[in-house]
Amino acid sequence: MWSRFLLLLCYLVLGEAGLPGYELGHTYHYNYQTRLRLNEPDTDKPDVGFQLSAGVDVTVVWKSGEDQLVRVQLKDVQLSHIGERKAAVFQKVSTADLQTHSVLFHWRAGQVEAVYAAEKDTTQAINLKKGVVSLFQVQTAAGERQETDVSGQCIALYDVSKSKVLKTRDCLLSAGFTNYNKVVGVDVNSASSVVYELSGDQPIIQSAVSEENHVTRVNLRKELATIIFSGQQLQLEKQEAGGATVQGAGVEEAVTAAAAGEKFLKVSLTTEEIIQQCTEDCESPAEVVARYRDDLSTEALAHLRSSNAFLEVLKRLRHAGKETILNVLTDEENGDIVPQLIDIATATQTDSAMEALLEFLDFSVEEDTDLPDRFLFILGFATHPTDKTLSMLLEKLAGEIGSEKIYEAMALTLGALVHTYCLDPLQCEQPIVEQVKTAFLEGLESAEYEDGQLMFLRALGNARLPDTIPVLLTHAEGAQSNAVSMAALKALGRFDSALLDSNGVRKSLSRIFHQNRKTYENTVRTAAASLLLMVNPSPWDVRNVLLSLSTQEPREVSTFIRARIQDLLDTNHPSSVVIQEVLKDVSAANYYTLAQNGLSAAYSNIMADTLNAVATYGLFIEFAKSALMRRSNMDVFLHGQDSSIQILQVALEAEGLEAMMGEEAEDEEASASGGMGLILMDVQVRPFKLFAGQAELMAAAWSYSGVRMSAVTGIVLMQDHFQIHHLQSGVVVESTFQGGISVELGGSVDISLWNRASVTLVSNNGALVMKGSATVDSPLVKVGVDLSAEAEATIDFTTSVDFSDMPFTMCLQMEQKPFQYKRNISLYEKVPGKDAKFRLKRERTRNIPEKSFPLFTGQNNAQCRAMFSED
Repeated sequence: MWSRFLLLLCYLVLGEAGLPGYELGHTYHYNYQTRLRLNEPDTDKPDVGFQLSAGVDVTVVWKSGEDQLVRVQLKDVQLSHIGERKAAVFQKVSTADLQTHSVLFHWRAGQVEAVYAAEKDTTQAINLKKGVVSLFQVQTAAGERQETDVSGQCIALYDVSKSKVLKTRDCLLSAGFTNYNKVVGVDVNSASSVVYELSGDQPIIQSAVSEENHVTRVNLRKELATIIFSGQQLQLEKQEAGGATVQGAGVEEAVTAAAAGEKFLKVSLTTEEIIQQCTEDCESPAEVVARYRDDLSTEALAHLRSSNAFLEVLKRLRHAGKETILNVLTDEENGDIVPQLIDIATATQTDSAMEALLEFLDFSVEEDTDLPDRFLFILGFATHPTDKTLSMLLEKLAGEIGSEKIYEAMALTLGALVHTYCLDPLQCEQPIVEQVKTAFLEGLESAEYEDGQLMFLRALGNARLPDTIPVLLTHAEGAQSNAVSMAALKALGRFDSALLDSNGVRKSLSRIFHQNRKTYENTVRTAAASLLLMVNPSPWDVRNVLLSLSTQEPREVSTFIRARIQDLLDTNHPSSVVIQEVLKDVSAANYYTLAQNGLSAAYSNIMADTLNAVATYGLFIEFAKSALMRRSNMDVFLHGQDSSIQILQVALEAEGLEAMMGEEAEDEEASASGGMGLILMDVQVRPFKLFAGQAELMAAAWSYSGVRMSAVTGIVLMQDHFQIHHLQSGVVVESTFQGGISVELGGSVDISLWNRASVTLVSNNGALVMKGSATVDSPLVKVGVDLSAEAEATIDFTTSVDFSDMPFTMCLQMEQKPFQYKRNISLYEKVPGKDAKFRLKRERTRNIPEKSFPLFTGQNNAQCRAMFSED
């Protein structure tokens, strides 16, 4: 009884939803207009786009209760420009196919239940008619509801005031893909609304005005952006009786009768993407590759032309099948550029490309592994990996792999892909993630040698799965090998500090640093202390670390930790609040704990600061007691959009070198060795062994002195966004943003045993090209806006050492060479198959001056002056 009363009350208060006022057999004549504008936002420069106007006849041809079948017929369709044009691009465009066929829709209480379109009608014509039909989906009761309309699944919010209805739409933009990391991604802001003017006790639509806009911005450079504006106007002119009606027991019978012998198909109200066949200026993938062959040469890497060529060939290969891609890879004329073609094919991230690459590459070979290694290196940077890609790579990992180097590269790549895949929480619940994790943990458990354990710890560091933290802690604290402990700590350091914020993690790190259960090598202890100080330490944790500084041996340990504490304070790290509070206690913070005189140092600063992002760099150097460098890290981070990404880390480690200088070694069992670890775009790649043993060190000193060597080369897809906007007008706009970076990281070591001096140069060369577009590509018109930005830069890091006297003198220098930042925009209108077109270009160039970055200002400056003073 009460439920019936509530239903009656709701009916009386809200009224019946929908528009029952349209009468059977009546035709309602409307004037209709829709317009589209494309441009970059925040500009007063001319737009490109078009305007379409038509008469619309709306006739209710069948009715049964609340169900109505409505015919919509366009007439007198005209296409025109939105602004003045010297050339009348759209003057002779034929619009006949837009008005040849009518469209029917099933209407029930203001809800469009289904659309019926003529089988012979074109996709473009049907989409535009769906745009008109969508305006008849309206409710007269206020509130929120879920609707399916031309844009797909939308949440519609209705605000009703007398004869006016405001409908605001929030649609799920599911078509396409984007970067999960917002720092290198894009930001899409959309707004859509319709204002209705109704009349009559049983209302009909007098007018409907819709407005919709989508702004897509590159988060790194907000000025790189496109705006899509669309509007509709529907105005009732008159209504008259006499429209044709049909009979039928139901909607389907009524549709058959209304079709009058023509075949009508039931379709969704959501618009369909137009599959546009290439009819002019078409090039096959092989022809595109041939056109850019010189720009894809090894010599062109780290230059703008290689990044541009990368993006252009990428566009074509994304629509190519497996056999086509295989033919490109195996073409003899492409032999010299196969590594770069592998970069591009890998970056397409399509199933066809992945299948072609796995068939082309031989992972079973023991030698000549450069191409498989290149493929795995680039694959690790995939922006939107699929479960199929993960499955195929996991299957390869379990198969026949001839080289340990490739096996490790594959494990590291698989870990990186899992991390990116899991940035979408729903994807992380898929079985493939558990399968990869199990493979890593089983591999770690069964590894008989240290190298195997190190490999799987690095892979777990790339994957960063939260439930593997206890395993990493166990290996960090309990491993028999210092190298394994260090690898586990490095893997833990890759996690977001919030995931490590627990008493269990802090207690384990504290035990390692204070050596409560066993003895650890000094760099392991400093790594544990550094991590402890960054994971929301308790005042007791900080106090204990400070109190220990007065008793540390060698002094370089306490010097480095003191420098790390100061760096956290200088950079306002979240832990600095606790550290500052503890430093007020003179029993923990005094001359004996804070006055350290070693050479080890830690320093962070801002590399670049823009309105949209901040790039920071950090340099952390630990010395052995003999003043030889033990470990150094050069880190570059990019911060923005409430997230960060590690752009680069170059980590150098050396041990066992003291004996060569006549000094006592800290670890008498350690042999002379050196290696380099590299993290690029948040992905740790396979480490490089520089030398093992004194013989290799001396050979390297004589053989490679002054010779430049490349450590990493390749072209990486840094940014990848693709989205299809199904506008309420029925127009489909494709939006893309891609960023390709061509990199070459290398350097040289110049050692003079005669002068007892050395100069090490690490050179980071890169060319970044970002391209974006918003386009309408249809048989009727081609309209679009293209954006691009490009820069080619070099940062050199030089280490000069004079080891003629003890202690050594060392000078660190980091310099950025001058470069140009160019930004271009092109807007165009064109009719397929016709010569008439309109194009507008704008270009801007900004010169970035040379810059020298400060490093450990006081201490380093003094050493540099001592080395390079004229005296």
